[in-house]
Amino acid sequence: GPGFAQPWYDDDSSSIKAPQLTRINSLLTPDLSSLDDPDEPIISVAEPHALSAKARSNPEDNPTYDEAMKGPYANEYYEACRTELKTLVDDLDCCELVLRTDDMNVLPSTWAFKCKRYPDGRVKKFKARLCARGDRQVEGIDYFETWSPVAQWVTVRLMMILSVILRLKTAQADITAAFVHAELPPKEQVFIHQPRGFKVHCDEGELVLRLKRSLYGLKQSPRHFY
Repeated sequence: GPGFAQPWYDDDSSSIKAPQLTRINSLLTPDLSSLDDPDEPIISVAEPHALSAKARSNPEDNPTYDEAMKGPYANEYYEACRTELKTLVDDLDCCELVLRTDDMNVLPSTWAFKCKRYPDGRVKKFKARLCARGDRQVEGIDYFETWSPVAQWVTVRLMMILSVILRLKTAQADITAAFVHAELPPKEQVFIHQPRGFKVHCDEGELVLRLKRSLYGLKQSPRHFY
């Protein structure tokens, strides 16, 4: 695709300038004066059940793009977007910029945001995930098969029971950006629009992203990851 002196998503000119704010949501207001370390969990000074409810019930933790970039945590969400694009482009080589042609079925892209919190309601981190609008895919053009095996909870429970009976050790693992580790086959040419806030313009025409790997939102992502 077209070459650039620096990563196409790494343009500071579009950086959001918002006030840096640190706050604890006012849904729960325990007395923090007894804490020697401000970073110490406040489990000891608040009801655990209230903390659990507080960590789950904040409607502001899943903002839209406009809400995120106009809110008090605009800088944090913007940096989360940059981190996501760095992972996709630099670390995983997930996509590349190409010139759009008339025969391309270009899917919309969208941002999914999440503010993750500790049980006491304090902000843990901000996450941004670039997703493709799989509802706009056309069968036979940008996807073919979507079936993938999924473990039933009955099977999972049975394995846990056997581990207890046989006194076996159990372990679990989490794969960061799991679907993106799966490569798309050559016959599946998938194109998406550039993400909001990180668009690059070209005099030769419109630039879009050609996916080399699977992406969250695609109908075939679970199958390719399997």
